Amino acid sequence: MNIAAKIFSVFMTAVLAFGMSGCTAPGKAGRSDINELQSHKGDLLVIVSHPQEAMPAEEYDKAVVRMSVTYDGCAINPNPINNAKVKMPDDEYLRIYNFCVEAAAENRFAGYSEDICVGTTYTFTYYDTEGNAHVLYDGYCYDNKELQDIMKLISKYSLD
Repeated sequence: MNIAAKIFSVFMTAVLAFGMSGCTAPGKAGRSDINELQSHKGDLLVIVSHPQEAMPAEEYDKAVVRMSVTYDGCAINPNPINNAKVKMPDDEYLRIYNFCVEAAAENRFAGYSEDICVGTTYTFTYYDTEGNAHVLYDGYCYDNKELQDIMKLISKYSLD
């Protein structure tokens, strides 16, 4: 084994050890995981808003809004003027990723509902790294701070 191979082997062992003892809680992704996460393709989180008012189908289709975060670290919050992706800062990307993984693992919003009859319902769907869909929540969420905070975080990347 030549010297370069030995150095590379030692370096990779150190990287692995550092990654395993990183600064995040077990099961949480940290900055050292970003490149791996962002190597996946497709959506990470999709939030679709559904108006609950009576309206013609054509109006309903125009009123449904889909915002998302992709695995490559971009937020997509379309509006009538611009549908571009916006790269998110790593800390906000990780916040959304960890929210999704933890909410799915804990089934955090099972049984949660709000007794409201008008307004907008929201469907939060997380796609794991294998592309499997996990509906985290589906319904009204006006009084749920955690869901509202996630929506606000993604909404700030709207280009208008």
